[in-house]
Order: sequence, then C-alpha cells, then structure tokens
Amino acid sequence: MTPDVEIQGYAEVRAAGLIGVEGTPWTLVERVRPRFAIPIGDRVTVEAVVEGALAQGRDSTDEAAALILASDLGPLLESAGCTYTPEPHYDDVSDYLSVERLHIDLNLKSVDLTIGRQALNWGSGLVFHPTDLYAEVVATEPWRERRGVNAVKAAIPLGDHQITAVAAIDDDLSPLWEDEPSAPDFSGAVKATFRVSGTDLSAVGHIKSSGAWFAGADLRGNLGVGWWVEGGWHGAAVGSEDTGAAEVVAGVDYSFDVLNLLYLAAEYRYDGTGSAPEDYDYAARSSGVSNPFDCAFLPPASTAEPRTTLGQHYVDGSVRLGLTEDISVSAVAIVNLLDGTGYAVPDVSANVGTHAAVHLGAQIPFGKSGEFRPAAEDLRYTAGTYTADLSGLLPDATVLGWVRYSF
Repeated sequence: MTPDVEIQGYAEVRAAGLIGVEGTPWTLVERVRPRFAIPIGDRVTVEAVVEGALAQGRDSTDEAAALILASDLGPLLESAGCTYTPEPHYDDVSDYLSVERLHIDLNLKSVDLTIGRQALNWGSGLVFHPTDLYAEVVATEPWRERRGVNAVKAAIPLGDHQITAVAAIDDDLSPLWEDEPSAPDFSGAVKATFRVSGTDLSAVGHIKSSGAWFAGADLRGNLGVGWWVEGGWHGAAVGSEDTGAAEVVAGVDYSFDVLNLLYLAAEYRYDGTGSAPEDYDYAARSSGVSNPFDCAFLPPASTAEPRTTLGQHYVDGSVRLGLTEDISVSAVAIVNLLDGTGYAVPDVSANVGTHAAVHLGAQIPFGKSGEFRPAAEDLRYTAGTYTADLSGLLPDATVLGWVRYSF
C-alpha cells in the first residue's frame, strides 16, 4: 500500500531596491519551498523540505571587488597581477537547490525522536534567544526561515513537564570526507521544562566539542502582561584566554482589542560577549564581505567567529496592528543603546484570497557612527598606505516587496 504523501509549501518572488549604494541597486529572488510529509506506519513519519532559489541583480562580492579596483588599491592590485574573476553563480546544483529539512520522526510510547536535519528553536525571546543552541536573528528578514540543524533530538514528556536532549553536528559536513578533514563541531544539550502555576521554567545546558559551554535558564509567564526572562553564562573553549560572559534577555508583550488586534512587545538584551563601540570588529559581522582577491599583501580576513551583533546593550520592539482580517501593518526595531544606532523593518501585508499574500516593506538603518550605521572610516579596507572605501556597499535603506503563494 502506497503511503499518503502530504505536500505543502510556497512559491515566492521577492524584489529589493537598495538606496544609496554603488553599483547595481536591485535584487530579484525567486524561491519555491515544498514540504513533503510521508507517514510510514502509525508512529513513523519522514519529512523533507527542499528549496530551489534563483537570484538576479546585485552580488555583494562582485560590488566589493569593483569598489576596491576603482580605489587607490586598484593600480597596486593590477601591477601585482591580482585580478578578480566573478565566480559563476550557478555552477553546481547546490547553488540553486538545497535540502533544508530532512528528518524522520518516531513517536514512541515514552519518547519522541527526531533524527536528521531539523528546526531547533529554543528560547522565549522576541528577537534574541540566549538559550537557543543555534540562534539566528530573522526578525529583520521576515521572509526567511531559520536554517536546519543536523541533529538527533529526544523529547521525553513527563506529564505537564518535558525533558529534551539533543546531539548535533555542524551543518557543514564536508570535513567528514575531505582528504585532510578538520574536526567537525559536535555539540550536545539538555533542556528540562517544568510548568508551575502557569509559568514555564526551563533549565538549559550546552557543550561543544571545542569545550565551549553554556548554562542558563528560560522563564515565561503571564501577570496581566506576558513576560519572559532568559539567559545564562557562555563558558570559554578549552585553551581560550577568555573567562566567559553572561547574556540575558528580558521582555514583555500585550495584546489590545483594537481593530483586528494590536500587539506590542519590547525587550532588553545584555550580551557580555560583545564589545564596546570603540572595539567593534566590523569584519566579524556574519553578513560581511570577504576579501575577493587572492593577494598575499592584502590584509587577511577577520579570524573572529562570525557575529550577528557586535555590541553589548540593546533594546528591541515589535508592533503589529490588524486593520482587517486580511490586511495588517507591523514593524520590528533594534537599537544599540551605547552607540545610538538602530535598524527598523516596517511591513504592510495583505492576504489575497486563501493562498496568496503580498508584502511591502523596508529595512532602514538609523543613527550615526555605530554598529547599524558605521562611519565611513570604519568601512575602509587598508593595505599599507593604500585605502579602499567600502561604504558604498551599505545602503541608506532597502525597499522590499514580495508575493508568496502557498499550496
């Protein structure tokens, strides 16, 4: 008997216009993301999510190379025979097709097992999640799902309580079959959640093969307004000179009976792993551009671990107002309290029929001379007495529009 295959997903077209940049000021992305759920018996299900994506327009690495070649560094690079040849964008199937989820779920009598590439979302925070093992900030990119994690997860229900254990490996599995493989990054974690008097209390422990570890707690409840506190201590890896640091998030939210519902939320974050404004390493941003030239005399790329944020003290907030059942306006904003810069993402969305949704929004950095809006001198690429100004890579604002059809 052939199992019933459940197919869901969406197709999407997203366009962006970048204001105030050098080079190509637009991008266009087409995505299709089907999800397949295949039941195998009463207690076993296989789930797969495949994503196909094509992109046209601006390429940040190409634009960085063009700015460097047009700068004082250009003649030096040419005389040294350092040239830049754009890489083909679609040279391999993996450039446009990926497996985002692929796992088997076993619902046994005393434990639920999930084995394979899966979503792991821990923590109660609005934007930042200290107790999340593989946290990503996706609030500023509302169209994007979090990446999958290659892991084995066991969830053991204990009445109203639950214990969850995870063993995971870094997403990049290539070290396992390279000729001279580097050690893959393994990690393990345990989360124990207890529900007491309407409050969820979770204790979390996490350790990596490098010796880095985290221990913390996550609490969420309601006292007229919703509230959450989560955080803990990041322990340093074996052999590191770091002594470790704390990270804590605390927030509140509330819904008002206005029109089709008004939702407000705000939170504060302290990140002891971050730096003071004068010590920011802008090259460590996970969204940064690597050196596009293979020249020994150029400064090497940053060796710092990629970071989503650079600072220590933040506030963020979210607002959403349903104007009707099908039309809503919303916004998310993040502010670095020490340098006064921030990032706002407003959005207007409308459902069209039962399957389609249209969005119009923007990504707007604000403030001066800080993390989210660096000064020009912080975006200079220097080799000796030669300098390239890369400030033209960062937009003053980005206007977004996308259409998604769900099936």
